[in-house]
Amino acid sequence: MTEVAIDLYHGLASTCSKKVRLCLYEKGIAFKSHLLDLQKFEQHQPDYLKLNPNGVVPTLVHHGRPVIESSIIIEYLDDEFPDVPLKPKDSYGRAAMRLWTKYSDEVAYKAVYAPTWHKLRHRAAEGLSEDARNDTLSRVPSAERRERWARMAEGGYSERELEEAYDKMKACLDRAEATLATAPWLAGETYSLADIAMIPFIDRIRNLRPDFLPEGSYTHLLDWYRRLSSRAAFKKAFQFTDDPRAKELPNL
Repeated sequence: MTEVAIDLYHGLASTCSKKVRLCLYEKGIAFKSHLLDLQKFEQHQPDYLKLNPNGVVPTLVHHGRPVIESSIIIEYLDDEFPDVPLKPKDSYGRAAMRLWTKYSDEVAYKAVYAPTWHKLRHRAAEGLSEDARNDTLSRVPSAERRERWARMAEGGYSERELEEAYDKMKACLDRAEATLATAPWLAGETYSLADIAMIPFIDRIRNLRPDFLPEGSYTHLLDWYRRLSSRAAFKKAFQFTDDPRAKELPNL
């Protein structure tokens, strides 16, 4: 591993954190881990909000400067540490890659967000109890996220909201399958940031709703998943243990 001045503030189960960890391990970049307990709202503590005013993970700090938003972070890492390149060499391939990183942020993330938090909502019960709720919600910087957590305090997401998320999950699977029927990797002939951006969400869909991926369906997607999950970096990133706190936090 290359010795560099990198700190990573991240969540163990966070799909966006897994995206960044996978990129770091693929490139062999050493980093200091700062795991946050997201269900205990550590991402809304004042010290963390100084690094990331949005109050979300991950945040990468390189030479004292924070970089936020997972898809931006992985491109930053590829620019800063080009020895193991993870972008296609041609302009068209890079454009295809960026369509997938954009899709991971705008569609895939929304597909898994509600079902993930619905599953983990019991761990947030203390912070959303009647006594602590106002204090917890007052520290959430985004009005949209405050509304989400208020709904969580009232019992979680509705069946309608979960069904909408499941429809988005199926759309993600269908789009990836169609692309992988034409090329071995999402952006073409080479493994790239497109695959790194999407695999955490496909993995989360597989873990939350294995019935959406029965054996014999999505043959190209499942082959891609097997090839990617067999990489050494995948295990390190997704079954992350390089931080003592990993033992006390939930993973999915």
